Amino acid sequence: MNEVMGYVDTSFDRYARMVRNALHTPIALVSIIEGDRQVFPGAAGLPEPYQTTREAPLAYSFCEHVIADDRPLVTSDAREDPRLASNPAIDELGAIAYAGWPIRDHTGRVIGTLCAIDTEPRLWTETDLQLLEDLAAACSTELSERALRLEAAGHAWQAHALSDRSRVLLALSERLSTTATLEDVAASVESIALDQLGCLRAGMWLRNDPLESRTVEQPVPEPAVSGLLTFIRNPAADWRQASEYGPVSLSTDTPLGTALLQDNPLFFADRAEYDAHYPHLPRTTTGEARAFLPLRIGQEGYGALALLWPDARELSDEDRVTISALASYTAQAVQRALLLQDRINALVTLQRSLLPRLPRPGDLELAARYRPADSRDQVGGDWYDAVVMRSGETSLMIGDVVGHDMGAAAVMGQLRTMLRTIAWAGDDSPARNVARLDRAMHDLGIEGMATLVKARIEPHAGADGGWRLAWTNAGHPPPLLIAPDGTASLLETSRPDLMIGIVPETQRTDNRESIPAGSTLLLYTDGLVERRGEDITVGLDRLSASATRHHELPAAAFLDAVMGDLVGAKLEDDVALLVVRFNPQTTH
Repeated sequence: MNEVMGYVDTSFDRYARMVRNALHTPIALVSIIEGDRQVFPGAAGLPEPYQTTREAPLAYSFCEHVIADDRPLVTSDAREDPRLASNPAIDELGAIAYAGWPIRDHTGRVIGTLCAIDTEPRLWTETDLQLLEDLAAACSTELSERALRLEAAGHAWQAHALSDRSRVLLALSERLSTTATLEDVAASVESIALDQLGCLRAGMWLRNDPLESRTVEQPVPEPAVSGLLTFIRNPAADWRQASEYGPVSLSTDTPLGTALLQDNPLFFADRAEYDAHYPHLPRTTTGEARAFLPLRIGQEGYGALALLWPDARELSDEDRVTISALASYTAQAVQRALLLQDRINALVTLQRSLLPRLPRPGDLELAARYRPADSRDQVGGDWYDAVVMRSGETSLMIGDVVGHDMGAAAVMGQLRTMLRTIAWAGDDSPARNVARLDRAMHDLGIEGMATLVKARIEPHAGADGGWRLAWTNAGHPPPLLIAPDGTASLLETSRPDLMIGIVPETQRTDNRESIPAGSTLLLYTDGLVERRGEDITVGLDRLSASATRHHELPAAAFLDAVMGDLVGAKLEDDVALLVVRFNPQTTH
């Protein structure tokens, strides 16, 4: 009923009754001025109809003079007071004699009076006025306590709201700071919106050209279309309706487009309000209240964010601040994911450009595969190579530089080129080629470490034809040889040599094996067989079983089948494979 006190109870009626009983007046009031009216939170003897409404027009008020003068107002006969003589309360309430004492709020401001009213002229005694003053002071004290309690409750609520906002903002920063892909961002945004903001759904739509043209020109003429906004699917929560709608027009015909183009959030309290603004759009049965926020950093517009709540609601200023913070954090996460994608694409392109074109020696069938890790912030140093020597023999190489960054990719390119050149120019044994590479790394200041297998295929001069394989292994997983009948065996040595890049004087060992016609040789990097928390022998056994199962396939199909068996949906490390099929029809 009353904005000043917040609520009314019988205690103010008690003050009015005490005044009426002590001063023996027909009427006593606690009167408060609120805007253009006076209200009576406490009353005794108040005539009808005022008992029901507990208020009267400001024109009936003697109280306003007490407030204006900041002092008591006492008159024996209001009809003889020039300021009061025309007051309608004289006739309506019978207010002839009046004694009103100021009551104050917790700030000391006079907001009303505790007053005694007599319907006949009366001389107020000193005792009357002292009693009225004491009761007004008590009434002011209670009024102040109430206001202070309300103020304390308000501060407590604000502190609680601030704590909630801080918790939400902390969750936003923690969750979105660890995202690497756009799908990661979409998943984090929906999780935060559901857990922290009580949303039913949350999703983001991004421009189709985020890397080539992210700056939105303003203003956009009606009903211009500046492109499309595509829904970024959250793999953990399928929002089928959003996915089925497909791309959304980047124009002011849609709330997402409007939010981005006008750089202004849109808030709708319920579905009816939304439908009234966009009657041309398909009706949706998902949620009630909704918000659409631009995803921008400076002049770069990436897209828009949509939030849906299950029920109708009016968003407070605090809610809007929190939601705007979510949009800001999301835009930064989107920018970071796009820049990371751009960087990784460049690194992968660089790495792929360093992979060689395989030769086609007449008696051998060669094939290779390379697949980078699914992690968007890693680029490996895996490589393979094959060179036909001047003598006609074939040299094979496969290696893995330690590290997963641009430096590893750069070292990989240097080592591959150097080993290829050493192999072709030296035409020497694999062990001597690798020893020369190890020393060159030291002398040329190439910092890095790598494992590798260097092999050389030589025609066999024996009556059974076939080939002879010479190889050296510098700390790399052993080659796999599959016999014509499908039996798979690892070409292991009693003691593998040290990887290169550590001790340039390391002695390298050549190993030799006869290769019958119809055999298959597979060189690979550790990403094919190693799994976190699993002994590598398990991966090697898995590789042998797969190679046996697919040994009759052509070389390229063989690699695809083995990759399909051993490489899961999410690849944790790069994988390079090089296979040689020794065709049985070859004659030497």
